[in-house]
Amino acid sequence: MIRFGMHFCLWAPTWTLAAGETALPEAARYGIQLVEIPLLNPDAIDVPRTRALFEANGIAPSASLCLPATAMAHRDPAAAEAFLMRALGVAHALGSSFLGGVTYSALGYTTGAPPTEAEYDNIAKALRPVARRAADLGMTLGLEPCNRYETHLLNNSDQAVSLFERIGEPNLALHLDTYHMNIEEKGFAHAIEIAGDHVPYIHMSESDRGVPGTGTVNWDQLLAALAKSDLDRDLVIESFITLPPEIAAALCVWRPVANSRYEVLQQGLSFLRARAAAHGLEAG
Repeated sequence: MIRFGMHFCLWAPTWTLAAGETALPEAARYGIQLVEIPLLNPDAIDVPRTRALFEANGIAPSASLCLPATAMAHRDPAAAEAFLMRALGVAHALGSSFLGGVTYSALGYTTGAPPTEAEYDNIAKALRPVARRAADLGMTLGLEPCNRYETHLLNNSDQAVSLFERIGEPNLALHLDTYHMNIEEKGFAHAIEIAGDHVPYIHMSESDRGVPGTGTVNWDQLLAALAKSDLDRDLVIESFITLPPEIAAALCVWRPVANSRYEVLQQGLSFLRARAAAHGLEAG
């Protein structure tokens, strides 16, 4: 079974209750089953009221983040662990069973050199206790490979699987993103094949981060590969209609990627539902 989700940045750059009161009823009207909250500042979330808002609209929450520059796992494992533990606690209190994203570094940070064994050891040191705590909470910890212009550490499925082996915890998930896959992988089916059972959660993002179905992402290849297994998966559209300024700068998003959120909700979501159905993927 699959669930279709939407990243909250379709509606607002950061989670607020006021924005959520617009977004979640609208998401429910379009049949969206999951909304992903950015936890860039987990301490700012009003957890009880946010959870109640999700429950009132019958939508499941998920959560993602990138680490702040002061708490990157490859440079400061202790700071990264502390930040991730706080975010994990908030995500769990919201009712999310998944925390993903760039859980190993800040966006837009590179050293200008290939990743080192010491950097990977530090990431493993930071994420191992977080993964264990996530398991205690019944949660999955996701790592999202990003393209070479946004990080030097984790760019594709093969690197992620190797890092999972280094960390050595069973509840790690490969959080794939089609925008990055379109740049870094040998093919969408190839990436899914390498990742195997590690991929419960995918960002469905077009080649320009805009409306799915209007760019160069090979959606049929991806969905056909997903249809070869009966794993439950969350397919979360990530179209950056709104972004915090610091994230827009890190991602180099300098122009609008769609005319409005309704272009994504009406055209992009309908396109992906139709293509998924054509490949026999059943929505839950």
